[in-house]
Amino acid sequence: MMIKDFQERYAKRHELAREWKKDGKKIFGYFCGYAPEELIDAAGIIPVRILGSLDKVSLADSHLQSFICAFARSCLDQGLKGTYDYLDGMVTSKTCDIMRNMPGIWSRNIEVPFVGYIGAPAKRTKAARECLIEEYKILRSRLDEFIGKQIDDDSINRSIETYNESRKLLKELYEIRGEDNPPLSGSDFYHVVRAGFVTPKEEYNKMLSSLKSEMTPSKSSRDGKVRFLVSGSTFEDVNMLKMIEDAGGSIVADDLCIGSRYFWDLVEPASDPVRSLADRYQMRIACPCKHPSDERMERILEEVKKHRVQGVISIVQKYCDTHLFEYPYMRDILQKNGIPLLYLETEDRLGEEGQFKTRVQAFIEMLK
Repeated sequence: MMIKDFQERYAKRHELAREWKKDGKKIFGYFCGYAPEELIDAAGIIPVRILGSLDKVSLADSHLQSFICAFARSCLDQGLKGTYDYLDGMVTSKTCDIMRNMPGIWSRNIEVPFVGYIGAPAKRTKAARECLIEEYKILRSRLDEFIGKQIDDDSINRSIETYNESRKLLKELYEIRGEDNPPLSGSDFYHVVRAGFVTPKEEYNKMLSSLKSEMTPSKSSRDGKVRFLVSGSTFEDVNMLKMIEDAGGSIVADDLCIGSRYFWDLVEPASDPVRSLADRYQMRIACPCKHPSDERMERILEEVKKHRVQGVISIVQKYCDTHLFEYPYMRDILQKNGIPLLYLETEDRLGEEGQFKTRVQAFIEMLK
């Protein structure tokens, strides 16, 4: 299994989904890592993450203001163009304002048989978890109606086991990436993680196991590259990471939406699988749309120390309110701990590489 196999899987995701559809399978889309994929999977439905593209946004601007993030506008644009016409439903969890409103905007303009919205609390308290359990029960009941039969606990437990296996394999690859002279670069790892959003997890786990078994142990000597932790929101252009590596950087750790924040925490098995899911999704590494974010900041500091990170690069979607709101807090904590930080703001548009590369090169020169 090669990295190009993961790249190809993502590039052909819509084509593959239409093949599944021809085989009679149901497919649901979701927008972010707070959607409980295990519940959808337990219903016999394939969950795929709705992501944007680097294509020019042409239709979504009639429905969303220009100050909405490029990710949301691109996702809706792809939907309006019919790219996601194979979806039988979508499930969205409350995160930022645009994701909270996206189900309504999407369903008014794009035909989709099922729309599920999870009113997930922002806080991480015991009461918030009880609230989320009730939200999951409602979703489970609605899925029961949609498929015409009850989803039993055994099916949910099997899905939990499969998804946990996926997370464990990704964590192992994540650690390999943090080695000196790693056989897996940061941009390669991004390709690997992203392919998992559009591949049934049983098949994806086989791909991950194969990739891991073919990894050649890295040389113990250091490669002279500047070691970075990359933090931020989702973005489509992998060249953002490749550009850092080409400039002399090595991405050895991350705090990305499409990265460790997605797979880091496991679901702890228990007699009530819905409660287990709620515990995991409520207490996972918090996205900036949740609070408090102290635990995430502590994890970033731990990752910096563990992987000998020399600098942090924050890549944030322009107009991403939640990440922008949290940025000063993150900056102050890193400054207080003597950790250099570079902030890059993107709109996922081709042509940004030049200015970004100049800033990254200057940052690397400063750190050497």
